[in-house]
Amino acid sequence: MEKLLILFLLTSMIGCTTDPKKEDYQNPTTISGVVKNSGGKVVSDSKVSLATAPTYEGELTNAQGQFILQNVPAGKHTLKVEHIGYETYLAEVPSAINGYSTINPVLTLKNYNVPDVKPMSTGPVRITNKKLEVDYDGDGNYSPYYVKGAAYSITPIGNKPITSTLEDRSIQYLKYMNANTIRTYSTPGKTMLTKMAAQNIRVIAGFWVETSYDLTQPSVRQQVKDDFAKMVVDLKDNPGVLMWNLGNEQNYQNGNNANWYSLCQELAIVAYQVEGEKYHPVCINNGNIYNVGSVSMNADDAALSYVDLWATNIYELNLTPRFDIYRTKTNKPLVITEFGIDALDNRTKQEYETTQAVIDSMNWSQILSANDVVIGGTVFEYTDEWWKAGDPNSHDYGGYTTGAHPDGYSNEEWWGTIAVTQDQNGDGYDEWRPRQVYYMFQRNWK
Repeated sequence: MEKLLILFLLTSMIGCTTDPKKEDYQNPTTISGVVKNSGGKVVSDSKVSLATAPTYEGELTNAQGQFILQNVPAGKHTLKVEHIGYETYLAEVPSAINGYSTINPVLTLKNYNVPDVKPMSTGPVRITNKKLEVDYDGDGNYSPYYVKGAAYSITPIGNKPITSTLEDRSIQYLKYMNANTIRTYSTPGKTMLTKMAAQNIRVIAGFWVETSYDLTQPSVRQQVKDDFAKMVVDLKDNPGVLMWNLGNEQNYQNGNNANWYSLCQELAIVAYQVEGEKYHPVCINNGNIYNVGSVSMNADDAALSYVDLWATNIYELNLTPRFDIYRTKTNKPLVITEFGIDALDNRTKQEYETTQAVIDSMNWSQILSANDVVIGGTVFEYTDEWWKAGDPNSHDYGGYTTGAHPDGYSNEEWWGTIAVTQDQNGDGYDEWRPRQVYYMFQRNWK
């Protein structure tokens, strides 16, 4: 009898395990872990997301390779980990205990195959025959996209922080302006990108490069590439991204040399390594069209085979002659990332809104007339910037002399299509008033 009892107990235990059965899988609300490579070293700045929840933002691992995904959508999930130089990691998330799942991904090195000739992108944005096309719904049908927008820097008076409410207001004004694009000067926030995309406004995402860098130093160049890779891996799947824009007028400062343009080629290759054949276009932000096509500067088409187009900040009353010269220098298309004049007549210290609107309208007509090579532009700038030429709490008159403006002077704090003044109604926000130029673009971009 005792032997039978033991046998019964052993039989009843067969198949028992401490692991939950498939049907007893517990959905996690929090997923955490540490990302390492096959050599056991932690991998920081890895993008950790959920392949089964594309709209879930995910996050980057910290310096210790750690990540914590919180408020995970209900259901079974596949964890996705991406980092330049490694194969994409995919694995099912284990069943949760009290809402928590732990998984420690191990990344393996990737053997890159960067084609000699960059293939046409199969992603949401591509360039074909010097035209920009988009397919944000992923159905394989691309539509023409012409850039109509503004250089975007909405820093409040007094250098106060940019709030979510201020971003929401800026999007409303952009929609009313009939803009479809903004250009940023540094890495845009993911939440802002997502909100812009929801209103069919896309972002030329700026990657800032410090002008103090010694671009001859391999360690400096590697750091810039690592920083850019971090940006691309973090934002590449966000529907708000239109393209990547390298630097800002670097050739006027620390980039008037071959080292800058060769670095841009390396950065464009990095973006391709991160994104693969679904890449976003990469452009170099240049002051005017200087150096474009120069072999000695490594700025010719052959040396920049992975750069898709040029971006330029160009201030002239007549842009057409520049476009004529540009056509002889390169086969790449061009996007205008700054153009126009400020709203202040420096001679009288009074606004001349009509003059601003007329000249900006002339520039826009010149841009449209060059649509065989120019894919649109973002006017400088969206709102006044009180911080640029003195006390950030006062609307100062500082700037520089220029022959490109009727008054011979550029007033740095008065460029906005929207005039900004101090809060009058006590709601804690600056007052915004669209200038005539705002309504001119609203009509033209209808």
